[in-house]
Amino acid sequence: MPEAGNILDYSGPVDYTIIDNILTNLKKSKQFITLPKISSKRVYVVIVECLENIAKHSLKDAPARLVKQPFISVDEKNDKIVVRSGNPVNDDKKCRLTRILDKLNSLGKEDLSVLYEKRINRESKPEDNGAGIGFITMKLRSGQPFSYSFTTIDENLSDFELQISVNKHIMRKLIIEQTANSPKVIFDPEKNFFEISGESRPSDVATFYNEILTWFDDYSSYLKSQQSNEPVVINMDFDYFNSSSAKYILDFCKQVANVRTKRENVMVKWHYEEDDIDMLEVGKEMSKIAKFPFEYVQKGY
Repeated sequence: MPEAGNILDYSGPVDYTIIDNILTNLKKSKQFITLPKISSKRVYVVIVECLENIAKHSLKDAPARLVKQPFISVDEKNDKIVVRSGNPVNDDKKCRLTRILDKLNSLGKEDLSVLYEKRINRESKPEDNGAGIGFITMKLRSGQPFSYSFTTIDENLSDFELQISVNKHIMRKLIIEQTANSPKVIFDPEKNFFEISGESRPSDVATFYNEILTWFDDYSSYLKSQQSNEPVVINMDFDYFNSSSAKYILDFCKQVANVRTKRENVMVKWHYEEDDIDMLEVGKEMSKIAKFPFEYVQKGY
């Protein structure tokens, strides 16, 4: 029976029948069902990859008296879900695991995606069992670095332990493609990148901006659950916006102002062309009404 805060706790042999049983029970457990949907899916991916790695690569012929049983545990700790797994490995695997995990920890998301595509498209060989792809998948889904250790059993054997966490609260991104009469919107919390840019005169201005206002309201709640002090910079880079858009842009600025009362490192960068004094003045007026200072950025500088 899992303890409070514990979602999964298993120790023992691992094969594919046992994996099926573990996952079936996991999906029925209250602790797992009550996780936010996106984070539960990411946790599930990490659990599956950990179990399959144990089933494929755990040392099978080590003396039982010297080796701990393979294990996996999943615990909810504050705003993270922490997945730990372990199994015995020989020295060859120890060197290979160290090399793989150190390399993956050094890569950002874009480089990881390129590596994943390269590995997944590689011509399969009879002896290729997917080793390495599982670790890439885990890091892509979790967005967090691996923590790992080896405990020496004897001169040839070690107990390998892996830990990786998934954020419990995950905020979806908002991407709206630019059109001839509406701006591009990129709100990507995972990359900490936020931008509205282009010309704004959409035919249905209320529908267009209400999606943005609703998203940012959700994001404001999400920010309250985060402990990070990383600055949030919102780039507003309009070529032109009509009077109908202006009301909603101001409403958005007021939302940002409300967040700033609790988190001062949220800011607006207002972009303008060197000779577009009108756009600069509009930004200053928006800042005055919303009651917080913007940073003004002249394009090309």
